[in-house]
Amino acid sequence: MIRFPWKIVSILALIAVFFGLRLGYKTATLTETDIIDHYVGAYLDTMQSSGLVVDSRFCHAKPGVRRWERIRIVCRAPSEAIYIYSIGPWGQLLGGRPELIVGAT
Repeated sequence: MIRFPWKIVSILALIAVFFGLRLGYKTATLTETDIIDHYVGAYLDTMQSSGLVVDSRFCHAKPGVRRWERIRIVCRAPSEAIYIYSIGPWGQLLGGRPELIVGAT
C-alpha cells in the first residue's frame, strides 16, 4: 500500500508559510521614506563614481504610474539627464536598473 507523503507536504507548507509571513512583515514595515533614502543613496553613489558632485535635493518621489509600481524616484543630473527609479511593492527596483532620459529639460 502506497501512503501519501504527508511529511513532505507538511514541510513544504511550513516553508511557504514562513516565506509568506517574512515577505508580509517586510512589506508592512518598509516605509516609502526608507525606499526613497535607499535609491537616492544609489543615485548619489552613481554620480560620485562618474566624478559628478550632486546633492540629494536633485531627487524627488512621485507615486507609481504603472501596474505593480509603488513609487518612482526621479533624479536630475547636472548634465540635464534624468534617472527614474521605478520601485515595486516590496522595495525592489523594477527592470533591474534605472531608466535614463538623456537631454531632458
